[in-house]
Amino acid sequence: MMRFWIVVCTMGMLVCLCGTASADDRRILDLLLKKGVLTQSEYEDALKEVGQEQKEGKEEKEAAPPPPVGSLKDLERVPGSIEYLRKNDYKDVFTTVDSVLKHSEKLSVGIVALKAQYNADNTDRKAFSSTTDTSSAQNTVRDENGFRIRAAEIYVTGRLTPWSTYYLEMDFARQNEIALNSMYMDFYSKDMPYLSVVSPFLTRVRVGQFREPFGIEQGTSQALIDFVNRAYYTDLRVGQNGSSVDAPLGDPGLNPFGKDNGSGFMQQLDVGVELTSALPQLPWRPELQMAVINGAGRNFNDNNADKDVTGRLLLNPLEGMKVYLSAYNGRSFFTNNNGVCPGTSTDIQACTDVRRFRQGAMYTYIPPGFPRLKLQGEYIEGYDNGFRRRTWYQYILFRPFSFLPNFEPAYRYEQFTMDTNRPNSTLDRHTIGFNYYFHTNVKLTVNYEIKRDGNEGNPFVTSSALGGGNGNANNKNFFTTQIQFRY
Repeated sequence: MMRFWIVVCTMGMLVCLCGTASADDRRILDLLLKKGVLTQSEYEDALKEVGQEQKEGKEEKEAAPPPPVGSLKDLERVPGSIEYLRKNDYKDVFTTVDSVLKHSEKLSVGIVALKAQYNADNTDRKAFSSTTDTSSAQNTVRDENGFRIRAAEIYVTGRLTPWSTYYLEMDFARQNEIALNSMYMDFYSKDMPYLSVVSPFLTRVRVGQFREPFGIEQGTSQALIDFVNRAYYTDLRVGQNGSSVDAPLGDPGLNPFGKDNGSGFMQQLDVGVELTSALPQLPWRPELQMAVINGAGRNFNDNNADKDVTGRLLLNPLEGMKVYLSAYNGRSFFTNNNGVCPGTSTDIQACTDVRRFRQGAMYTYIPPGFPRLKLQGEYIEGYDNGFRRRTWYQYILFRPFSFLPNFEPAYRYEQFTMDTNRPNSTLDRHTIGFNYYFHTNVKLTVNYEIKRDGNEGNPFVTSSALGGGNGNANNKNFFTTQIQFRY
């Protein structure tokens, strides 16, 4: 009994004196072992405990500084946030009284993004007819300046079983509808007894409507994009059915369904099944995502029997760097007649399949020793019905002032070439501005876009049907301010 208390007291003294040199601790333990006060096993246990205490003390002294306010790592520290939930696989995340009162593991409600803007758009819009402006027909030459609600997105999420979660996201900012953005269920193989053996190779199965696994910005939610407007490749409409950029005869455009929510060189959302395989034990920690989708876009059923396939490989060659290699292959059922078949078309044969292909390489880099800097770029090319397109962008975010750590200047340059075989078919855009984070969940963004459209002067753009002159909205500059809230 006496030996027990001597050991306890000795270890307690060593813990209290862990700030002294480890050599002194070792000499004391050696003396106690020599005198027979400690057995060999007690001696080894005491060494381990003192060493662990010293290691933890050293780690506390060398603790890394907090991440920049508003960054992804900062959002992942907020209990109850969707980033915090996803980082921790929805497990053991509501551990305080406050978080339990606001959330539950089975049902958690939050705000993806509330965005209010003031826009000053000096695009020269020609009149489509001689009708005067009314509340329902604003079609005279005008600048589009004013306030607008860009996004009002709410999410509902939770874990219903030990091996599955769900996510639902809706946007209330549209004028004539409540739009369903995402609705999917995730199944985790490592938590399913009968599938745990394949978990290293099949990490997750996702079923429903989700963001297609392809690009970086195209796959990023409204709350986490760094500029007011997304890059051209996921926002620009090209071709027929009222697209913002006209195209020559035979070009099916990027909107063959004649709808707004399925446009873009790469659509953001679609319905299907996605498989994820993550192997963090391998070099560069590869992660492969593959999806089979309709290819018709958000909230639309497919109108052909073919399914599209998309996927991307994520690699981590350096700390703080992510590299993506992506591909997409599918078909669109071209109607050009408001979805009615048989249809008539002077551009290409109506009611036929149009093949689409995309491939790209992307990266994002936040230096581990310099977290105030962020670099991101994407390069994508592909074709629609033989018309080859190419787009790329590069941007930089940097917080230069230590006395103003929440001020983040931003610059992006991008190009989108509608047809690589045709001259004067490239749009380019400079975006200059800054973000200011009042709080992790409150951000002010100011952007000024300098735009040039190489299509201006082509006959199919400056048509008499559009009143001549500037045929689209991508040829003049644009200023916007935006305040964003999330919870």
